[in-house]
Amino acid sequence: MNAKNINNYRNGIITLGLMVLPFISSAQENEVATVSYFSNALFNTLLTVIILLAILIVALSGVMKNIANSDMFYQKLKKRADANAAKKAMGMALLFSLMSLSSFAADGANAAVSDRIGGVDQFTFYTMVSVIILEVIFIGVMLFTMASHLKADEVVLPDGVKIRKEKTILDKFISDAVEVEDEESVLMDHDYDGIKELDNNLPPWWKYGFYLTIVVAFVYLINYHVTGSSPLQGDEYKIAMKQADEEVAAYLKNSANNVDETTVKMLDNASDLAAGKEIFQSICKTCHGALAEGNKIGPNLTDDYWLHSGGIKDIFKTIKYGWPEKGMQSWKDQYTPMQIAQVSSYIKSLRGTNPPNAKEPQGDLYTEQAAAPADSTAVVTDSTKIVNAVIDSLKTKK
Repeated sequence: MNAKNINNYRNGIITLGLMVLPFISSAQENEVATVSYFSNALFNTLLTVIILLAILIVALSGVMKNIANSDMFYQKLKKRADANAAKKAMGMALLFSLMSLSSFAADGANAAVSDRIGGVDQFTFYTMVSVIILEVIFIGVMLFTMASHLKADEVVLPDGVKIRKEKTILDKFISDAVEVEDEESVLMDHDYDGIKELDNNLPPWWKYGFYLTIVVAFVYLINYHVTGSSPLQGDEYKIAMKQADEEVAAYLKNSANNVDETTVKMLDNASDLAAGKEIFQSICKTCHGALAEGNKIGPNLTDDYWLHSGGIKDIFKTIKYGWPEKGMQSWKDQYTPMQIAQVSSYIKSLRGTNPPNAKEPQGDLYTEQAAAPADSTAVVTDSTKIVNAVIDSLKTKK
């Protein structure tokens, strides 16, 4: 690599500048609500980052040029010139490709406001981000190249004298192998078809990683089994299940009012029934009696005869919408769906209480539909067949 090759990096910076110019010109021409792009914080931030990264690339290219002109590194850099040429060519190709795309930035600046990101049209935003990413890649490649060039095992002075560089702490951490010219000191007697084995030390990073796992094992043992500071898997499961129950209860509490006549279920816990009883005593006993025994106005609610069917969903619907033509008003505006479900469940729980002075049955007989029991006959039959088959097989063998 020489000064001429380093100059290609600077040419790349000029290309980046040409890429940014369309955004600047489009920003001057395009205004949204009489505000230009230069008053947009996001645009100014992206533009500032592009300029700062470009300055950094120029500075790094100067450092690389000095390294390339140095006699002590000349031999090392010269061997890498051809490989770096391909990288530079690819980078320049990407730059010119983005430059051709940036010619459409002015059109993108006129995009609809709804398609903007932080007040900047999507094309301008993504193209500027692409420029920043490309600059970061440039910087990474340049730093990697500099590090690889400076990592020479030997430094050749102008008079031909070779000086071996001292290993850094990082080098010693990565490898503890002997130098190539000293490999005879660790050469073993094993010889397999001309392949000899070296007795080099394990990489320090591997050994230290193994020691770290031992330390972690002791910490784990003390934390989980000695002090009990952290729960074991079984305890974690119990904690998770308890948390899940709490979340379900919170969800049901928040979504209780989403119930309607198609999803309502019988509430059989004491708190819901108590709440339903309180509502019943405040609004229902006037027409149905304090014990739901019925009176001159409303029917008995404790027997099996109902004017509008006696399922939990039917009762909920009756209370919610009412039957105005029969004197039953709608309560949906006075009570929440959950409260209607509670009073419906309370009424349903009064079936068969046989209160004194109960009114004669009215309406049609309602029979609760019981869930069909699981059919275990088939299982028993199949099991019997299996047992008989096994017995027959044993008899045949005898």
